[in-house]
Amino acid sequence: MENKSSALQSVTQHLVASYREIFDLAAPTARMPMHQVDLFIDQAMQRHYKVALFFNHESSPFVGHIIRTLGNNRFLVKAYHSNVFRVMTSTSVNFIKRFD
Repeated sequence: MENKSSALQSVTQHLVASYREIFDLAAPTARMPMHQVDLFIDQAMQRHYKVALFFNHESSPFVGHIIRTLGNNRFLVKAYHSNVFRVMTSTSVNFIKRFD
């Protein structure tokens, strides 16, 4: 039974790694300047872009749409193809990029 679960876990990890490689979701090593993050957030919200948001101290990106401003650099983000919402601040974003 343990062999089956470890094999399944190994396949799952390989699948996740392949998915990240295919869609270029590797976590960036550098942090974007704050003015650039603010500019990209504004553009993504106005143009309804699907974006990958890399947050501080998180390994995987949050992919979705920036829905609206909540004031004081706070934004409401909706995950792509799900009903998960998240409130974010521009200072909590390490890196943002358009997700096609």
